[in-house]
Amino acid sequence: MGVKTTGVAGLSAVALLASAGTVPIIRSDATTAGPQAAAPHAPPAAPVMTEQIARAIDASRPGPEQQWLAPLVGSWKMDLTSYSTSREPLSLKGTSDNRWVLGGRFLLSEAAAGDGTVRVEGMTVFGYDARERRFFALGLNNLGTGYQQWSGTYDPRDHSLILSAKQRDEATGAASVSRQQLKIDGPDRYSVRVFVDLPGRRPMKVTEAVFTRP
Repeated sequence: MGVKTTGVAGLSAVALLASAGTVPIIRSDATTAGPQAAAPHAPPAAPVMTEQIARAIDASRPGPEQQWLAPLVGSWKMDLTSYSTSREPLSLKGTSDNRWVLGGRFLLSEAAAGDGTVRVEGMTVFGYDARERRFFALGLNNLGTGYQQWSGTYDPRDHSLILSAKQRDEATGAASVSRQQLKIDGPDRYSVRVFVDLPGRRPMKVTEAVFTRP
């Protein structure tokens, strides 16, 4: 098959609150002559921090957009085909397991196809960024040490995610623009197609994966 979360802002605020509650403020005119000069103890910061955490969790609860990803949940058989201009298509069979994580905020997809030296493994996190009002996919695989970051929209009429990304090939260093279409064909089937823009040519399909219920 990239990621901003509202939790980062919430945790940053919590960290600031924690610092404010635990680091003493030393006044330049403070003295230690007697108990009268002792500064009053600040109230514990824990209640403030827990309230901040609770508000952040409540504000980021999954919405209707996450439910558009619900048909992807479960275990799947995968037929993966890779295309190239210099060789015949390569077809691999594999599996994918998709499940909700972090309270249903994100969908984690873990997939593997092929065997031995051509075994391809990857994971993708799908989600909806309420701040950006865009869907995203963050992909990792064993074909490189980088990550793929996609973002785009969902078409409820076609039951499709349309995502795009700019990325750099680790082997050649060349930059490229790619597009991904994830289409939900029904309760027991979905497909993913990836296209790469080529200068002066039509976009080339580089990957197609078809997922079916076992």
